[in-house]
Order: sequence, then C-alpha cells, then structure tokens
Amino acid sequence: MTGTAPQVAPPSAAGQSVVTVGQFLTILRRQLGLLLLMMLLGVLAAGLLLLNTAKTYQATAVVDISPTSGAAASTVSTITESRIVTSTSVASEARQTLAFPGTPTELARQVTVSSPLASQVLNITFAAGTAQGAADGANAFANAYLDYRTLIAQKDITLRIGRIQSQVADLQRSLATLKTGQNDTQRGLLQNQIQQLQNQLNTYQTSVVTPGQVAGAAVAPGSPSSPRPPLYLAGGLLIGLLVGIVLAVMRDRRDDRVRTASELEHNLGAPVIIESPTSEGDSRPAAITAARSAEADAYRTLGTAVTAHRPGSRIVLLCGTGEDGDSLAPVNLAATFAMQGLSTVLAGPQQAVQPALDLLGASGQPAGWGTRLVDQSAATEVPGLRVLSLGDEVSLGATLRTYGDSLADVLDTADVIVLDGMNVELASSSVRLGQLADEAVVVAYRNRSTHTAIERLGRQLAQVGVPVLGGVLLGRRGGLRGKLNRGGENPPRRAAAGPSHREATRSAQAAGPQTGNLPGTGTAQQDDPAFDAAGDSSSAGGPRIGQPTVVGSRPSGSSRKS
Repeated sequence: MTGTAPQVAPPSAAGQSVVTVGQFLTILRRQLGLLLLMMLLGVLAAGLLLLNTAKTYQATAVVDISPTSGAAASTVSTITESRIVTSTSVASEARQTLAFPGTPTELARQVTVSSPLASQVLNITFAAGTAQGAADGANAFANAYLDYRTLIAQKDITLRIGRIQSQVADLQRSLATLKTGQNDTQRGLLQNQIQQLQNQLNTYQTSVVTPGQVAGAAVAPGSPSSPRPPLYLAGGLLIGLLVGIVLAVMRDRRDDRVRTASELEHNLGAPVIIESPTSEGDSRPAAITAARSAEADAYRTLGTAVTAHRPGSRIVLLCGTGEDGDSLAPVNLAATFAMQGLSTVLAGPQQAVQPALDLLGASGQPAGWGTRLVDQSAATEVPGLRVLSLGDEVSLGATLRTYGDSLADVLDTADVIVLDGMNVELASSSVRLGQLADEAVVVAYRNRSTHTAIERLGRQLAQVGVPVLGGVLLGRRGGLRGKLNRGGENPPRRAAAGPSHREATRSAQAAGPQTGNLPGTGTAQQDDPAFDAAGDSSSAGGPRIGQPTVVGSRPSGSSRKS
C-alpha cells in the first residue's frame, strides 16, 4: 500500500544562523520579560551608582583680558593666557588664598579654562566638592591670574625704565666730552636723543598697569554639575537594554521549542497545513462536540489536504515527537473523515488507541475472533468510525507480520486508515507504523515540541520511505490523561481508580502473561467495567497471547467506497 514513495530528504539545520530583522524582533518580543527585567536592573544599578558617587560642583569666573604693554588688543593670545591660568605660578598664589593642603599641580587639575572664539575673555571654571568651594576656587584663580599679569607687566616696565636711563646716561657722557663752540651739529643730535629718551622715560614712569578685570565673579552653584541623574539613568537603561538583548538572543538560541509555523516548516522541509489553537483540555474531541469551531474546521482542512494530495493514498500516519504527552489529534482527524462520509479506521498500538476507546464510546468485543484485522475492529458512537488495536508496542512488529503489513483486509472495508503514531511510548512504533503509511503528517505543539525531536522524526520517516505531507501546529493544551481521570458530563469509561493504563501495561508485561488478561495489554479484564458488560472474551474463543487486541466490531452495513 505504500507504493514507491520518493525518499524524503531529512531536514537540515543549515541557514538557521541567519536571522532576519523580523525574526530578531520576534525573539525580542518572546523575551520581552527578560528585556524589561534587565532594563529595570540597569536603571537600579545606575541609581545606586548615582547615590554613591561623590557630587561635584562647578563655578565659573569670567575674566576680560587687557593688553599690559600698550599693544593692540589683537596681540593678546587667549591660548597662551589659558596656559598661564593653570601654570604653577598662578596655582601657587591661588593655593595660598584657598589654604589648599595639596600641591599647586593638584590644585591646577581642578581648573578648566575656555575662551570664546574671537574674544579676549577667559572662562575660568573650578570644580570642588562643595558649591561655595567651587565659587571660591574660581575667584581665587581669576584674581591670582590678574595679579600674575600685573606683576609681569610691572617687571617689564621696570626693565624698560632701566634701559632708557642707561641710554640717557651714556648720551650725557658723550655730550660732556664735546668742547664748547665746536661740533654744534653733533651736540644738537645728542641733545635731541636725550630729550626723546626722557619723554619715553616719563611715559613709563607714569603708566598704570591694567592686566584686565573680573567681568563676572563666580557664584555658588545651586546644584552639582555631576553626577547628572538623567545621564546616569539613561546610561543604565541603555546598558540594561544591550545586556538584555544579548541574554535574550542567547536564551532564545538555547530554547529548542517550536513556536511558529515558519520554524516547523523549516524543520520538516514541508508546509504547515493547519495552525490552530486546541481545546484538548475539554472532555471530548472538538471535531465531534464543536463542529463549527475553528479547531474542527482546521481538521476538516487537514482531511481535505490528505485526500486531495494523493487520491490513491488511504493510509495516513499522524506522528509527533513523543514530548507532548497524549494527543487528541488522531481522534479528531479520524472523526472528521467519518463525519465527511468516509469509512474510517483509527488504528494503533493498544496504548495509543485506549483514549479513543474511552472517549468515543467503543462497543464491547465481538463474540468470536477471526484471522483478519477487519474482524477485530470496534464500532464507536461516531457513524463510520471504527477503532483497531494492534496490540502492545513491544510486539507490534510481530503482530503486523502475523496479519500482514499491507492492512489490505482493512482497506477492503474502509476508505481511510488513520494510524496513531502520536500517543505511542516507543519511538520505534512510529517508524514501524510509517512502513504501512502512504504519507505522514507531523503534529507539533507550540512551545512544547522541540526542533531537535522534529528533525529526528523527519530523518526516521525518511529512512522508511514515507513522504511527509506537511505539519500541524497546535496551540497550548491541557493533558489528555488528566482529562480522562476527571469527572464531569462525560466520565471515563474505564475505572478512574488504580494505576493508569500505561502503568498497568508495564506491570503486567514485567509479570508475564496471566490467565484472564487481555492479550497484548496485560490488564485484567475483571478490572475494566467495559469487559464486565461484554463478558469474558477468552471463553468465547478469544485471541491468543500476541494477537491484536479486539476493541469492538464494525458497524453493520458499512463498506469501502470505490
């Protein structure tokens, strides 16, 4: 029945390192909580740093520079004067004024000098731990600078006066050597030179030094210049955001869960057929109880895709990663086919189909056992839907060899066979069922299934040659086993007390076959109310150990459509 299906190349992780802008924004949106947390921590850290950082106050004194040697104002270099403000000579005088305990060099480090372009103004800024200390320091340096300029100017005038006086004395000695009445021309020249030097000397002796003035005295600032709260908090917010982005990307890379349809398509190498929320936490399959719901309509879309993709394909395998617990997806798909008028069989190991027995009201076992699988299927309350157990997972291979891998006898009376590879415990069961299927549909649950498991499943299906038709992505759901153990409008058909079905199966397999146990399941029939109503199957010619478990009979009058 499988035909010559093309080999499906296993999905590759190539290209996953390339992240688009949209994917990056999606990562940040998924990790929004972490981002907000890191931003909050960044702001808190900046706040703590702000509280523990010493406050610094700055005050500025404005000095208007004047030429001291009678030259034009344009000859004053503000760059040179800025260097003079922070020189050791000026700092030493300011140190004495401020009674600074440190060295002049240390005091000069607290001074910053700036000058507007095309001006003769110096802005002397002093930084200190207190507001008044900053104002006093700026004024002290401004006054010390002006005093220094005054001192330098006075020294220059004194030097000039001394030179002129020396020149006058030399000329007077030369004039005294001339005889009266002789060399009158030379005498006149010497007298003129002496007169000019005397005039210069009078100018220097009467000059007043004006080095400049404090145009604006420094005042105590009302607030510290640093640290600046907005700058600190904005920096903490930015650093927290950057750290949060790095951690978000690292955390998202380590998170292997499937979240979007595009991720599932990338893993499968096949399209996602449906993406739907699921109500599997409810008491019944949505395809039966809520036929007009979005979930039921999604399964109808899936059923259409399965039947339209390859008209000759009538055996479809629904498989998952085994990480999502029990699933209602096979029951929903099988019920959808049946409700569309197709004779449908839901088949799988006993552990997989047991939930369907409890939920669909499967009838008791037939009075006699045949040698064909079709004689061992059970009718359900859904017209056209039967359930067929293929026995225990451990002996699944032997069971299928006994009854034939092709399931031809079942297909003679059914339009579609849905193989339940979702609710199996052993990974080998999905692979073994895949050998019977014409095509497979991989079901994943958002934020539960993992990329690694889906890629592994794709490789396993490729090894047995079953093509993957596509994927199904379902939303977050409740556990199916928890639903079967709850009371309510639809109580479970099996006893709620005692160990779960899978636990009982493991215990029975470990103890070995016992008289009165259902073949292939290891569960005592007298513990199941369904078997109490049907009677002891072993007395009616029931199956031998290792045969498929009978879960009911096919509804009368149903036949496979040609």
